[in-house]
Amino acid sequence: MATLQRTMAQAMDKEAGYQDSGASCPAPTQDITLNLKNRAKAITSAKYGPENPNLPNDNYWTRMADEWDVSIEDAKKSRCGNCAAFNVSDKLKQCIADGIGNDADPWGTIKLADLGYCEIFDFKCAGSRTCLSWIVGGPNEGDGGDGESSDSESEDDMPDSLLTINIGGGKNGD
Repeated sequence: MATLQRTMAQAMDKEAGYQDSGASCPAPTQDITLNLKNRAKAITSAKYGPENPNLPNDNYWTRMADEWDVSIEDAKKSRCGNCAAFNVSDKLKQCIADGIGNDADPWGTIKLADLGYCEIFDFKCAGSRTCLSWIVGGPNEGDGGDGESSDSESEDDMPDSLLTINIGGGKNGD
């Protein structure tokens, strides 16, 4: 019975550590094991990457450009940081900081890694990466608006062709 109550409390985000000032936090922001499990799913099913965005990663970007049928330059413009599913609201950033804890510098880590929360795969996500589930119109700043970024990005900076959701399967639906 205690296990059922604990499971229900987790499902309802009412377990200790999942609350901050009355607002619930997604479990993966507080549980590194769950976060890594969800990130692994994004890597295997949607090619989340590249592993180190500071490197050229020519093979990765070539594969992504082929998947989206766009140029490599255009593929590189479709990043988690401008994805509509990339939640960078103050509430979610606070959840991420709470989950990191004070053993490290949580706000420094969030800023340095450009962390947000992927609403599709439910994990802490780096803004400089991407995946096949990229959706135009982000990031989600949690302001109840249209999800458009406050950055002044011209239409010339946007890829010619946008693929919104493609989880699993190949370019031709294989």
